[in-house]
Amino acid sequence: MVQADSDDVAGLAKLARVDIATLNLFNFLAPPAAAYEFDRIYSNEQWQKKCNWLRHCVSSLEADIIGFQEVFSVDELKALMLELGYPHFAVVDEPGCEDYVCRAPVVAIASRLPLLEVVAVEPDPAALAAMDLKADFRFGRRVLRATVNLNDWGMLDIYVLHFKSQRPLFEPEALGDMQAAPRLLAHRALGSFASSARRGFEAMLLYQAMIMRRDETAHPMVIMGDFNSGLDAAEFRGFWLGADAIHGNDKQAAGLGGLSEQAFANAISHFTLKDASVLFLEGQLFDRQSGGHHGTDSTEDLSWARRPTHYLGSRGSLLDHILLSQDFDGALAPARGRVCHFSVFDEHLRSPKYERDSESSDHAALVVGLELL
Repeated sequence: MVQADSDDVAGLAKLARVDIATLNLFNFLAPPAAAYEFDRIYSNEQWQKKCNWLRHCVSSLEADIIGFQEVFSVDELKALMLELGYPHFAVVDEPGCEDYVCRAPVVAIASRLPLLEVVAVEPDPAALAAMDLKADFRFGRRVLRATVNLNDWGMLDIYVLHFKSQRPLFEPEALGDMQAAPRLLAHRALGSFASSARRGFEAMLLYQAMIMRRDETAHPMVIMGDFNSGLDAAEFRGFWLGADAIHGNDKQAAGLGGLSEQAFANAISHFTLKDASVLFLEGQLFDRQSGGHHGTDSTEDLSWARRPTHYLGSRGSLLDHILLSQDFDGALAPARGRVCHFSVFDEHLRSPKYERDSESSDHAALVVGLELL
């Protein structure tokens, strides 16, 4: 756990807005260490290009707080972010490296604002037992929770995550002879399912921890990172149970805890989550319809907010997300904030320039602007 200096917290000016971003850095690892394989080592020139691209990206985002994934070189990232005006930096784990080959990156957070507290989120033992998981089950990449004091507005909890990738969880040799095509097909199906299951376990254990924290503190929440799947994936179904119950889409909600369906919906509204890009688009639509000063031209295409954040060849996927607690749903009263900005930084993916982007990232960055009410 990292504690912020009390003088920093006391010196915060009253904020009207905070911008928060997430970015998967794609193997941020200084030479001579290698990422995953012995021959995957940046030359000094490549490493400098990667750092220069990150400088360009961070300057373009203009975020107050940034969460990172795929960080191997922690000290180098901390120094670079300090250079860019982010004096507060933290990780909650150490990268896993052996004989100069690194295979276990960590998440990190960099902030212009003081971090009051930074901790690693740990699975609840009772939840592990209920899900029939081993007592030593841990997140593949430890989830970071940072609490930021926004002075008069109050506390904000920020979660930075990186869930299991979609690569099969185990290699063919784990199941014995895999030379025949049917066996290879079976391995592929089993390995992919195991990855989805692992991602689902991590997501729901994190959700349980977030809900318990929310119940204890009532802090608004930002959850962001590389989910390695779309939000409509089955493994993330639990994130939306609260919203489904409120809108009458969860038929199992009625009678829970002896409450009626409506009473249950009212009781859990405090714990619902929503995609930040959806809140932004809903706010833009409302402003246009009501003639508010935040509105955009009625012909403007806002579909960019749902563009892919990762490409494998020509195939794009929406893997990176920012979720918000209902405090930032401007349609609710009383809301404590509204999404006034949302953007996707993906120029290096859609129209790359070799000299600038050849050592960039295979992910887009997302940034959300939160107007504090």
